[in-house]
Amino acid sequence: MSGKVWAVGELIRQVNAVLAGAVGEVVVRGELSGVKVAGSGHCYFQLKDAEGTLSCALWGSRADRLKFKLTDGLAVLVRGSLEIYAQRGSLQLIALEVIPEGIGELQLAFEQLKAKLAAEGLFAAERKREMPALPLRLGLVTSSSGAAVRDVLKVLARWEHLSVLLYPVRVQGRGAAGEIARAVRYLGGSGRVDVVLVVRGGGSLEDLWAFNEEVVARAIAACPVPVISGVGHEVDFTIADFVADIRAATPTQAAELVVARLEEQARRVELGAQRLVRAMERRLDRLALRLRALEGARGLARLPQRVTALRQRVEHLAELPRRLRAALVRRHRRLDGATVRLLHWPTRLGAPRRRELVTVRLAVAGERLKGLLRRRAADLDQKERTLTALSPRAVLRRGYSITTREGHRTPLRAPREVKAGERVITTLAEGQLRSLVLAREGVQTGLFDSEGDNGTGRVPGTGTEE
Repeated sequence: MSGKVWAVGELIRQVNAVLAGAVGEVVVRGELSGVKVAGSGHCYFQLKDAEGTLSCALWGSRADRLKFKLTDGLAVLVRGSLEIYAQRGSLQLIALEVIPEGIGELQLAFEQLKAKLAAEGLFAAERKREMPALPLRLGLVTSSSGAAVRDVLKVLARWEHLSVLLYPVRVQGRGAAGEIARAVRYLGGSGRVDVVLVVRGGGSLEDLWAFNEEVVARAIAACPVPVISGVGHEVDFTIADFVADIRAATPTQAAELVVARLEEQARRVELGAQRLVRAMERRLDRLALRLRALEGARGLARLPQRVTALRQRVEHLAELPRRLRAALVRRHRRLDGATVRLLHWPTRLGAPRRRELVTVRLAVAGERLKGLLRRRAADLDQKERTLTALSPRAVLRRGYSITTREGHRTPLRAPREVKAGERVITTLAEGQLRSLVLAREGVQTGLFDSEGDNGTGRVPGTGTEE
């Protein structure tokens, strides 16, 4: 094998060097296909036409600069350089710039964002809000040094009671969209404004691009108060115009809309006042005609006398509280005098006689109470003697006993009330005896009848346990 032997990597580097020197940067026309965005931000896609396909890579640092979104089927011009991808050994184009063919980059980005927000319903008419009836507090988002702020304030100065809260922002360049979005969010959530005006003077599409950013559109859509957009000239349309509740052709027209609403309300108030005055004049005319018609009436002729009588009555009633207070004072004085006289009456007339009467009555009541106590004590002694004579304890002390079945309290009166083998308890004057019944053999008929005694002193058929 003759000739130089190349390592794979070495050969690929040599080919890339040849491509860079011989071809350099190229611009390729084609249609995007298989667009993919990696987690790192790099974009990979194929550029194809009817005769071939070329793999392309767009690094993340350059992909972030695109104003539009790469989508399949989009016709573009791609500027870049050719190289062999060593890991796969395939030819690819390292893209440095991607330009939409037939439409500008900004215009394409505008159309893509417009379609996206329209699909979400942010342009729908049903979500648009009307301007408040009295927008007396305005929030103004614009540059503090531009012509737009001067034009707006000049128009608003026609309404002296209008308050304006200016939030100055940059209206073009890098970072302008973020400032505009923050201003809209602050004014809308502050509770200090009734409506927010977002305005800017005219300019190119690039100059107005901050109002075409998605962050501005979403801030306007989320604003809790109505937003009026007045960006550019009459022919200019921005995404902010589509999302805003009210679109004005110019900043001046945005201010005119606010002043026109206030002037309309002022005209309505003035017209209502005029109608009210005319209605009152017509009513007064009718009442005057009615009064002239009643001038000859008898009741109207007596009206002055009735008015005089009513006035006198009113004067009398006005004096009535004073007279009532004077009468009340006199009655109080009479009552105090009567009270003093009543307090002295017992001492002067009846005190000695009443003391004697009370003393006699207390002595009589004491004697009656002593007699009642003596009778009650005698009655109680009699009842105590009767209870003592009838007490079972007294009977037991005379030699008698009471026999009950064990566990029962009812006294036994006949042998048939017990059975052989049962235990009985005999209660004496001093203590108790427990016995076991052996048999039942008869009934004793008399207290001194000794039948069945058998000379033992016991009733046959019984036994006793100490």
